[in-house]
Amino acid sequence: MSFNLLDAVKGYFNNDTISKAASSLGENEGGISKALGGIIPAILSGLSAKASSSHGAEEVASLAKDAHTSGVLGNLGGLLGDGSLLAKGAELLKSLFGDKMGGIADAIAGFAGIKSSSAGSLMSMAAPVTLGAIGDHAAQSNLGASGISALLSGSRNSWSGLLPAGVGSLLGGSVVNMSGSGHEAAASSGAHHAADTDEAVGGGVRWLVPLILLAALGFLAWWLLQNKGCSNGGASNTHGTQHADTLKHGGTGGDTLHLNAGVRESAKVKLANGVEIEAYKGGIESQLVAFLDDKGAVLDSNGKWFDFDNLNFKLGKADLTDSSMVQVNNLVAILKAYPNVKMKIGGYTDISGKPEDNMKLSQSRADAVLAAIVKAGGNAAQLTGAEGYGSKFAKEPATASDEARKKDRRTAVKLIAK
Repeated sequence: MSFNLLDAVKGYFNNDTISKAASSLGENEGGISKALGGIIPAILSGLSAKASSSHGAEEVASLAKDAHTSGVLGNLGGLLGDGSLLAKGAELLKSLFGDKMGGIADAIAGFAGIKSSSAGSLMSMAAPVTLGAIGDHAAQSNLGASGISALLSGSRNSWSGLLPAGVGSLLGGSVVNMSGSGHEAAASSGAHHAADTDEAVGGGVRWLVPLILLAALGFLAWWLLQNKGCSNGGASNTHGTQHADTLKHGGTGGDTLHLNAGVRESAKVKLANGVEIEAYKGGIESQLVAFLDDKGAVLDSNGKWFDFDNLNFKLGKADLTDSSMVQVNNLVAILKAYPNVKMKIGGYTDISGKPEDNMKLSQSRADAVLAAIVKAGGNAAQLTGAEGYGSKFAKEPATASDEARKKDRRTAVKLIAK
């Protein structure tokens, strides 16, 4: 069986390690697991880019050997309490990502619904573990610097599709620049992964590039055929099931991406006034705009609900994370492009906790979203109010796993007029 680097690294983060990390950082286990699902591919991407030059490969090989011999892989549970190892991890991350480190941590935090500081600590923890896993395999397989470079380059396809959208866009520039191999032109063409491999290995395999591009075009054609006729998917998506302030759908809020899920595809959504916004394909923005642009889509007296899918709050609070402002600003743009639109904000919690506390938190969060929209330039006259429903419409029992109860924790907008 061939060695899978991504699985090898993920294998060290078992349930016990995740539980200890969650307890140490004051986060829930689901958020930690989800964050690692974006962190590990990000670190592997950074190391792969660094190892694409001979000097960088030697540096990665040395770091991997040091991590392997340090014993870090045998003491993951205590890693978060080891300031020296975390400091080394932070130094490594700075060398990989430079001034984009903060943005990557924020993107991971928004992706997983955890604090940015927690995301940063997890990244500092995951960096030496990732290097340790590489060093362990290198020792067993007698790999030198060039072998480690080939391992990273050859494994890239297994993790490149798992990068969260925000992280992927940040790495699009930083990874290319770190390689020191002059791949800027390849990056601007959207094919920098193929070009990195081509240049790092040498001219003898340049013929692979057109084959890779041809395969990508074939996949795109297949995907388009599979999704033909789905352009109006937002109008019938379960996120928009109609109800009279009684939620009949299982929205996912900001918890739609998981450890083993593929990365969500970014897409431009064109509004009625010609403005284009960046969003996720199939997300709330595309659903709303598809419904608003569909002249045959009629609202009944109950209106139509759409769940936010990239909007998160700080743990146990009504404070929006910085990354949530992307979706807030997109909603403001939609309100401006469709001046006849009127909508209401709804907040929901899972069933755990006291009902009165859940009601208070959901109301505070709904109010916070409405206030953020107005502050960002939204027309208050188009917003009919905000209401918290607490756990009233939660479907999962309190005994369900945190992962299962995530879909009951969400914020949504009710479209009242179009």
